[in-house]
Amino acid sequence: MLELKNVSGGYGKRTIVSGVSAELAGGEITSIIGANGCGKSTLLMMCAGLLSVSSGAVLLGGEDISALPRNALAKRISYLGQIKNAGSISVRSLVSHGRFPYLGYPRRYSPEDQDKISEAMQLAGVEDISDRMVSELSGGQQQRAYIAMMLAQDTDVVLLDEPLTYLDIIHQLGLMELAVKLKSMGKAIIMVMHDLNLALTYSDRIAVMKDGRLIGFDTPENIAAGETLQSALGVKAAYCADAGQYFFSMNTD
Repeated sequence: MLELKNVSGGYGKRTIVSGVSAELAGGEITSIIGANGCGKSTLLMMCAGLLSVSSGAVLLGGEDISALPRNALAKRISYLGQIKNAGSISVRSLVSHGRFPYLGYPRRYSPEDQDKISEAMQLAGVEDISDRMVSELSGGQQQRAYIAMMLAQDTDVVLLDEPLTYLDIIHQLGLMELAVKLKSMGKAIIMVMHDLNLALTYSDRIAVMKDGRLIGFDTPENIAAGETLQSALGVKAAYCADAGQYFFSMNTD
C-alpha cells in the first residue's frame, strides 16, 4: 500500500501540493482528477519519488520512500509521465529498459527478463511493431510502447500520468481493461485522468484535487453524487443505467 501522510511540496519555494493524506491500496484503481494546474501531476511525481516532499511523507509498505535506494524503489514503483523522449531505438529495446532495475553488471537479460518483456509487449499490443523504431511510430503507438516498458518493470505500484493521451477510443478502453487486469493481480494503479466518464466507470476510488489540496477521496458513486466535482470542475454528474455511462452538465447554480 502507498500511503500519503500530510504531503506538501512543489518546485523551489513554490508550493503546489498542500497537506494531502490518502491510502492508495493494492488491488484498486485510483484516479486523480481536477482542473489543469491543480497539482495532480506534481502529486504523482511525489508518489514516484521523483520529486521530494517539503513536509509529510510518502510511505510504501510503511517505509518512507525517500529512504529507499533508487534501484530498490524502481522494483516496487513504476511511473509513466507525460514527457517522453526515447530517441532512435526499437520498440523492443525501449520495453527492455523496464528490466534495468533487475539487471546486474554487465547487463545481461535472463530468460525471466525476456519473458517479462514479451509479456509486456503482448499486454500493451505492440508485439507486431517490436522491431520498428519508436521515433517512426504514431503518437498512439508510441504511448503503447511506453506502457509496455512500464509493464516490463513489473512493480506492485503503477503510476500513470494521463495515460490515454494519443490513444484512440478502442485503445483507451483496452488500457482501462488492462488496468482492471493489473488490479486483479493485486497491484495499486494510480492514474491522473481527464476523461471523467472513464475515471468514474473503471476506478475503485476517485481523488479530487483543487488548488493543490485533496477535497474528495471516495468511491465513484459517492463522488458523482456529492459536491466535489462541482467545486473542482464546475460540473454535475449523473449515471444513466441504460447507457452504462455517466453524463455531465455544467454547474450554473
